[in-house]
Amino acid sequence: MASQQGLATIETFLTVAEMVAQQLRIRAEDRWSANICQLKYVSFCSEFPEVNDQQLFWAAEKWLQSTADRDFLRYPTWVELMSPLYRCENGLANRCWGFKEELPPLVQPTYQQLQMLPPRPAPLKALPAAEPAAGPGLTRRAWAEYIKTLTEHDDGT
Repeated sequence: MASQQGLATIETFLTVAEMVAQQLRIRAEDRWSANICQLKYVSFCSEFPEVNDQQLFWAAEKWLQSTADRDFLRYPTWVELMSPLYRCENGLANRCWGFKEELPPLVQPTYQQLQMLPPRPAPLKALPAAEPAAGPGLTRRAWAEYIKTLTEHDDGT
């Protein structure tokens, strides 16, 4: 198994996949083959490259615990499985929003992991207010000034 600093290993990934399959009672003949498991591991690592072994185990266990009262389950997507670890949007993990702040010490992200997250998106720029006499919507002048302001900000001015 990798250290807490390292990224999730294929051994840990395969153990988590088997743990989830058993919990969901997926029949042996319906489980992923070795080749499919390798492809799924690459898929997981490309979507969540900063996750280490402890975080993967912890998130999978938390996800499984959250499904105890559900009658029908299917194998989770990566954003479903990682939802206990990351800030969520509509119940799904959102890497752009980063790790949850209230994680236990065992799964707290390292500085290196935080550096691997995608940059936060720039805040949306507000539209200028419409002129009162112009009626609904923006006037051509106000719209042109707004576009000019956006262009200036994109140029770094």
